[in-house]
This record gives sequence, structure tokens and C-alpha cells, in this order.
Amino acid sequence: MRFDRIFEDLEGRFAHHEREEMRAVSEDLARAERAQLSLADRLRGAGGSSLTLHLGPSLRLEGVVDDVGEEWVALQEEGGGRRTVVPLAAIALVDGLSSRARPAEESLRSPLGLGSVLRAIARDRGVVRLETTAGGIMGRLAAVGVDAVDVHSLPTGESGTVPGSARITVATASLLAVRPR
Repeated sequence: MRFDRIFEDLEGRFAHHEREEMRAVSEDLARAERAQLSLADRLRGAGGSSLTLHLGPSLRLEGVVDDVGEEWVALQEEGGGRRTVVPLAAIALVDGLSSRARPAEESLRSPLGLGSVLRAIARDRGVVRLETTAGGIMGRLAAVGVDAVDVHSLPTGESGTVPGSARITVATASLLAVRPR
């Protein structure tokens, strides 16, 4: 009888240590998997969710995650309004981002680069407001290069070229957001 209790106690301890080891291994695997996720993966996992992106001390954008590339995210304003493109490098903080993720290879869409998205906006010839680290510029995208964008500025928001408009080159590294007008 006494040996039965000793064996039961040993079996219980062994089972407890086995469960603790499995839990520790599971946590390690979860941490290792999480370490491989990028911000783009997490934003893809938040597709259709409403988020607030903080792009600096005074610039915040709210909207629903519409599309995500490797270098950018597109937010749709609530109620189907404007679609704003934001380079991922410009994002300082994100409010409302869940822990869900979707790697690029699980996405149904092909990931376009930021340059491709900006060239599509340039082809549309619409008036946009570029938010940059140096301030905002209103105009039309004229040309998109590897690391810079040329903009025909429209200083007072007119729809056509007017006296005072200029061709300005914006380094894509300073680009915070591209918002249609």
C-alpha cells in the first residue's frame, strides 16, 4: 500500500513535469513564430479592421485596412471615403492592431511595391495631398522614380496648372501619406 502511494506520487510528478515541459516548448515556438512576423503581416491580418496610424506628433490617420504591400498600407476612410496610401516606414504607432497576422504568401493579391502604387496614382492624374516630414504638398504626381516622386504642386488646390505651380521632387523616404483630394 505504501509503495502504491509512492508510485502514484511519482507518476503524478512525472505527468506534471511533462505538461510543464510541453507548455514551455509551446511558448518558445509561439515566440519564435511571432519573431518572424513583420508589421505588413500584422496589417494584412487586420484587413477590414479600423485602425489609427500615428505618423508623427500631429498627424493621425483613421480608417479601415483596405490593402497591404510589403512597403505600404492603404486605409479606406469610414463610410467608403478616400483611400490613403501610407509607407510602412512612416508609421510610428498603430492603435487597434490585433495580434492576428497573415504572411504575404497567404495573401490572395500580389504584393505591389510602393513605387507601383504611386505610379498607378500618377496615371489617374488626380489631385493628391502628399504629407511629408517637411509639410504637406497639394498637386498631381508627375513622375515616380526609385527613391523620389516629382509633383506638380497646386499651391491653392486648383484642379489645373496655375501661375505659382511648380515641379517639386519629394524623396520617398520623407513621404508620410498620399491622400486623394
